[in-house]
Amino acid sequence: MRGLRKNPLSRLQFLLISSGALVLVGACTAVPDQGNWVEIGRTTREEVVERYGEPDLVMASQEGKTEIYRPRTPGRSTTKIEIPIAQAGPLGASTTKIEPINPGLGARPMNGSLQERPEQELRIRYNTQGIVQELIR
Repeated sequence: MRGLRKNPLSRLQFLLISSGALVLVGACTAVPDQGNWVEIGRTTREEVVERYGEPDLVMASQEGKTEIYRPRTPGRSTTKIEIPIAQAGPLGASTTKIEPINPGLGARPMNGSLQERPEQELRIRYNTQGIVQELIR
């Protein structure tokens, strides 16, 4: 009759393993699409630009062009840029001070909303008519 008695440690192990599996499955479903909406041979460049904005890099060839989209990560460090600013001082004197500037200059799209970006680098090759021919992740 010993084999029928439940071990409390095995219940705890079961709960830990099953809750870990649930977290893993939930994390996988929460990942945004990585270009899965793009259909080769159907999606146009205009549709991609509407969703992701203008590409970060464009490479042209005889077969068409390849556009590269890089993710925008808010935590990404950028080089701090400072410039000297001259100001009028008292009695006709001038003073200078160093002012930091934002390399992005706070630019946002004209419609006021930020466009979606892929989570990882995405390369899209278009044919000469602007139709997606290849998607490289």
